[in-house]
Amino acid sequence: MHHYVRMGNELLRKRGYRLTPQRHMILSVIQDADAHLRVEEIAQRVQERNPYVSLSTIYRTLELLQKLGLIRSAHLPGGQLYYEAVQDHIHHHHLVCRQCQHTIHLDTALLGDLHEKLAHMYGFHEVTLDLLASGYCDACLKQLTQEEQNPQPKL
Repeated sequence: MHHYVRMGNELLRKRGYRLTPQRHMILSVIQDADAHLRVEEIAQRVQERNPYVSLSTIYRTLELLQKLGLIRSAHLPGGQLYYEAVQDHIHHHHLVCRQCQHTIHLDTALLGDLHEKLAHMYGFHEVTLDLLASGYCDACLKQLTQEEQNPQPKL
């Protein structure tokens, strides 16, 4: 059992839940992903392992895992909700290109000790920082600049 799934199992038991086969599959799918996953992608990967796991079970499990802090969701470009594993309560920041939607994970140290300052100044504890900044990647900015300099005639 992977470290993340083992940690999830321990937290589930501590909070009075069991690590059912469905929960194990969902945690494993999210842990093994090399990218953010939409619900449909999670469902597809889980149902490849066991076609009898329903979409409602997947939604309920995602809700529980998020409530327990084992996964996080993010609204990335396109209005889709994406899920990923939370490992060691690392803060999570994204830089997203407005044109091509390329997403970059930012350095967790970028915001320094902001969570500690929020706790000290506002009495707000166990803060999760999830920054989403949008702009243009180099390639898209170059393309936009070229289009502005050389506009195509309208027919």
